[in-house]
Amino acid sequence: MRSLQNIIYVLIFVTLTLPLNAQDKIKTRSESFWGVHFDRHSQLTDEHLGKTLTEGMIDSMLKAVRPDYIQVDSKGHPGVSSYPTVVGQQAAGYDKDPLALIREVTFKRNVALYVHHSGVMDINYVRLYPEEGRRAPDGKLDGQNTSFWGNYADRLLIPQLKELALKYKVDGVWIDGESWAVYPDYHPKAQEEFKQVTGLSYMPTVAEDPNYKILLEFNRKKFIAYIDHYTAELKKVAPQFQLCSNWAFSALMPEPVPAGIKLDFLSGDYDPDDALNTANWNARCLAGQGLPYDLMAWSFVRHSVPKTALQLCQEAAAVISLGGGCQMYFRQNEDMSFQPASFDIMREVADFVLPRRDYCKGIKPIPQIALFYSTAGWKQKVNDIYRPFGVNGIRGIMNALLDGQQAVEVLMTHHMEKRMEEYPVIVVPEWEVMEPEMIARLKEYVKKGGNLLVIGSEATVLFDDILGVQGVGERGASCLGFDNRFVDIQGKFREIRCEQGTEELARLYQTNDFRFPSGSAATIHKYGKGKVAGVYMNIGESYLSTTSPVFRDFLSELIGDLFPEPLVSVKGSHRVHVIPSEKDGRMLIQLVNTSGDHANRSVKGIDEIPELRDFNVVVRSEERPKKVLLQPDGRPLRFDYVDGKVTFVVPDLKIHDIVEIIK
Repeated sequence: MRSLQNIIYVLIFVTLTLPLNAQDKIKTRSESFWGVHFDRHSQLTDEHLGKTLTEGMIDSMLKAVRPDYIQVDSKGHPGVSSYPTVVGQQAAGYDKDPLALIREVTFKRNVALYVHHSGVMDINYVRLYPEEGRRAPDGKLDGQNTSFWGNYADRLLIPQLKELALKYKVDGVWIDGESWAVYPDYHPKAQEEFKQVTGLSYMPTVAEDPNYKILLEFNRKKFIAYIDHYTAELKKVAPQFQLCSNWAFSALMPEPVPAGIKLDFLSGDYDPDDALNTANWNARCLAGQGLPYDLMAWSFVRHSVPKTALQLCQEAAAVISLGGGCQMYFRQNEDMSFQPASFDIMREVADFVLPRRDYCKGIKPIPQIALFYSTAGWKQKVNDIYRPFGVNGIRGIMNALLDGQQAVEVLMTHHMEKRMEEYPVIVVPEWEVMEPEMIARLKEYVKKGGNLLVIGSEATVLFDDILGVQGVGERGASCLGFDNRFVDIQGKFREIRCEQGTEELARLYQTNDFRFPSGSAATIHKYGKGKVAGVYMNIGESYLSTTSPVFRDFLSELIGDLFPEPLVSVKGSHRVHVIPSEKDGRMLIQLVNTSGDHANRSVKGIDEIPELRDFNVVVRSEERPKKVLLQPDGRPLRFDYVDGKVTFVVPDLKIHDIVEIIK
């Protein structure tokens, strides 16, 4: 008996003295949901790195913030390592090894450790090896970015990542300065290879050159080959080491993840200005790419104005409501220590995010509306390799649909090829060019019973035969008149003539006066078993700049004509975004409050977000639910069930809640 008591005492003592999280294993990135990112971009002249970084500082942060992982600096864009590397470029001096200390403490608490490490952009490497730097069209070094036609990956990037994986036992790397730092390279070896591969006798230098798109594609393939090379080499020696190239295969890079490439997760740090809308866009582009993903919010706005925890919670909601993970970026000091004054903000965000894990991580949006992100359309639109331009049209359409309480997913071309038939409605947003096979597939989709909305003066031309219209010409700016309201149109619109059986839904006007019509704004036509509607002007950029409720309500009306019975309907506020989702057979309706000044670039800090109250929700269900709960608090909601519809009122929505329908 005494020996049994002794065993119990020992077990109690061990349990009480184990650090927090000791009962858990270190999570992989696919298992993770919440993280914190730190980086510094150390300089050659930095001294005393590690001086004020202590075990207690690291431990107190981990205890308060409870992250699944943290990311800390290893090498920023200047190319200087923030730890005493024996492979790369050291700073001027180290009082201690900050990375080794952080690894020691995170290991004790079973918190995964990743490093922020600059990739393509390495200013110091280009200084040391100018012959391996990227060249501008005039042949001069750009002074920042390495060339894929040099030896950077094998000479420095791969050896240093091996050092981090094998010596420091780091769990993975978030490689910064990658896709967005890639520009057309006029290195002599690049020119030689380009001419050999393409058969051209020269390398284009201006976007107006008819062969410039060929140059962009040539560089894109080289970038993907570079990722494939360094990830494959790392996996040979450290198969457990998890790799991410910042913004790879994201909204900036709307292409399929190649089979066999050794990336473990996708991620990106989105624009700190207009951050909520930017998070909405980028999360929807990453969600379908087939790899675990997260997005990083900056904890400050340019230039160095701190955000409140409230702002960061709202931004996190945009990502976790789609099933993604979230992380927050806080700066490290020059000596690589953390800033304890920010720990309370981190803790408040953790208090918001962590209770939502069970209702967000692993969810899958229920297909409702697919917004088509055409890879061919994007490539025609942009004159960059991989940068966040050329998408204002589709982003504006997405915003208008979301603000109309529509459940929207963004599907790239390769997603559409596999999943088109799952969606009751598909929206084609203002592409001038699309893949011919996708045009044919979309027409067949309608013929078999699908519902298609085509928007734009150029995009509708590609579907005139099923829209039941004939083009007459183009005109300049005019006004959309809808529901006894007007809004100006920025840019061109198509003048069309309706064929027999095509119904006009809205008109354009010469001015804000219904006595002076100037053409058809929208039509609808039955084609086969389905319906197709057309909008004969571009409105995406207009919505981005005006957020006019006329555009929002106009698009909602068209969606209602095509799809009168969505899974979820919300009335009572245009500030709530709706994402119907499911997980393990549970229906989880994500509700995000988008109120506040988040889109106002003149407002940097937000300490108040108006609460939404008493809005009505209708959910279509084949059976009466047993319960309707508002999560994560588990609040029961009173509901009615009539004619296959579950109806209830959400009494309040601060930032993000989830309605769980229990059947």
